[in-house]
Amino acid sequence: MDKLYKNPWFVKAISFLIALLLFAVVNFDNPNNQPGGIPVVTNGSYTIPEVPLNVYYNEDELAITEIVENVQVNLRGPQNVLTYFQIARPSYDVFVDLRNLEPGTHHVNVQYRNFPSELTVNIVPETIRVTIEEKRTISLPVEIDLINKAEVPEGYTVGTPIVNPVNVEITAAESVIQHVAFVKGFVDIKDVNKTVEKGIPVKVYDQQGNELAIDVSPSVVDVKIPVTSPNKDVPLKITRIGELPEGLSIRSIVTDPKEVTIFGPQDVIDGISHLEGVEVNLLTITENTVMELELPVPPGVEKVSPSTVKIIVEVDIEETLEIEEIPLEVIGLSERMDAEFSNPNHKIISLIVKGSPAAIEKIQKDDVKVYIDLNELAVGEHSVPIQVSGPQNISFDLPFDEIEIIISEVLSIEEEIETNATEEINENNDELTET
Repeated sequence: MDKLYKNPWFVKAISFLIALLLFAVVNFDNPNNQPGGIPVVTNGSYTIPEVPLNVYYNEDELAITEIVENVQVNLRGPQNVLTYFQIARPSYDVFVDLRNLEPGTHHVNVQYRNFPSELTVNIVPETIRVTIEEKRTISLPVEIDLINKAEVPEGYTVGTPIVNPVNVEITAAESVIQHVAFVKGFVDIKDVNKTVEKGIPVKVYDQQGNELAIDVSPSVVDVKIPVTSPNKDVPLKITRIGELPEGLSIRSIVTDPKEVTIFGPQDVIDGISHLEGVEVNLLTITENTVMELELPVPPGVEKVSPSTVKIIVEVDIEETLEIEEIPLEVIGLSERMDAEFSNPNHKIISLIVKGSPAAIEKIQKDDVKVYIDLNELAVGEHSVPIQVSGPQNISFDLPFDEIEIIISEVLSIEEEIETNATEEINENNDELTET
């Protein structure tokens, strides 16, 4: 490398290149500098075909309804300046200033700025036609179109859409406002099974349903579309836990409301006739009481409305009454079975009725049913619990809780003849054997 630097031809070549570079820089910065013996910098031209036309006007009160969007810019001047312009792309502005013009149609000159001073600028066209109109603002309600409404799952009900805000504002030139007919938003509700809440864009249309390119404020509205699942009203079943303190009886237990609404798939709610699981603990009640309880949601049910229920319990002093000679009924016995009481005296029993004075006063012997259920019991002897049904808010004391029953099979006439014949043959065989 040291040898190369010591070579005179290498040094001369480097010096020439530096001098040439300095000459180019000087002539690029100052194209009018033309030293003797050096060729003159040539002129050239450059065309920008599509230059956006900027428009300055009172946008709050006026609208431009007719104007060209782009113009052509032709540039001429020193080639080095043109080359620099193409490379550097300085920020320039081609515009019309309409701020001092009234509404109407005008012919205005296109202006420009921030081009290099060495260049000649020519705008095509030099003059343009502009129409200015006053703006007008109107307010219209947003209509919601539900798409695929027929494809909502069976049994579900779609309610009326709720829009917030209800109205939107449209601001445009008077000639454009005259074509505005309605504003709409669209929501696809295919396969929805719950309430829809979402923001949707709104669009403006003319009478023929053609969309208009107009700004709307706000451009997006919030929409809530209630979707209700299948439902039905069912009564409440109150389960009583424990007993009231001694000396008290229940005058009434009522619920507010008497029925509730259950929501869910149709096949689920069809199988529910009442709502269970509402429990009242009588052990804690010593006076008239109002309590509010959460309602259980059965399996498969989406919700219960209302979610709570008021239980109003009214109590009174307890009175007693003995009801005598009540026949003990037998239910659930198969046609091929017969039941016999081990103690025939148990076919008729007496019991003690307990309740409020008003309830005791109203009760009749026919209001009380005493029975035993022999369903699914086989032939033989059984101890069967005695059951009592009667008016609400009445309790019963039985003389005994269970009764002894003998269940036997009932034979048809043909079976009885066959059985008797078999027994007679067996008896004869036994006699012959003994002889």
